[in-house]
Amino acid sequence: MSDASVSAALSVLGKIVEANGRLLRVARAPRTGAAGARLSTRVRLTFDVGAVDLWVEGDTLAAGEPDEAEALLDAAEDEPWWTVLGHPLVRVAAHAPAGTLVQFRPDEASPKIFVLGVEAGAVGVRTVV
Repeated sequence: MSDASVSAALSVLGKIVEANGRLLRVARAPRTGAAGARLSTRVRLTFDVGAVDLWVEGDTLAAGEPDEAEALLDAAEDEPWWTVLGHPLVRVAAHAPAGTLVQFRPDEASPKIFVLGVEAGAVGVRTVV
């Protein structure tokens, strides 16, 4: 993942952290196979302060304004998203070698930490804690 793409994802998600955004909805592009819920070509995170789409460009994770033209599936019951709906995004950081670490809930409130990155040509979500 290039420094520019990491910076773009961190910048977009960092603004949500600064606004104390709470996750309201998660949607994903359909993908078949056993990893369909964990790997997707596009993921939309909707917060009370705005929404962001995550997708893959080449071998990098991109982030930006939602593409409303793309039909997405509700991912509210998918792992790991159901565990953080309604909770604030409190931290984002670069995660080597190629990902963005996101933390929902503060350290003292049973945090949930994921790594978002490129995996098998798709947006991958891996639970850390």
